[in-house]
Amino acid sequence: MRAFSEALRGELVTTPVGVSVVFPGTHRTGITAAARGAEGERIARLGSSRLSVLMPPPSLVARRIVKAVEHDRARAVVGPDARLLDLAARVAPGRTRLVGRVTSRLAHR
Repeated sequence: MRAFSEALRGELVTTPVGVSVVFPGTHRTGITAAARGAEGERIARLGSSRLSVLMPPPSLVARRIVKAVEHDRARAVVGPDARLLDLAARVAPGRTRLVGRVTSRLAHR
């Protein structure tokens, strides 16, 4: 997604059309509590994990997205998990899966 949005942004630089990509991370919406299916129970636990206090509310995510669009920012990275994955992708491309596994393990402790 990053490469596509950056390429599209470059193509449209001479037009009034802006391109902003959003990396919202996990945020508190209550959707995990309503999870169903084979992974429903595991997903429901994520919403009540120790890491859930770090999840921003949807209103913060929305404000950051609006600000990114209004200021023609290339990216809107919201939440500590999204920032961590963004940093990992920049420092060690191709290793974001490892970071995701570590974060998942921390959430289940």
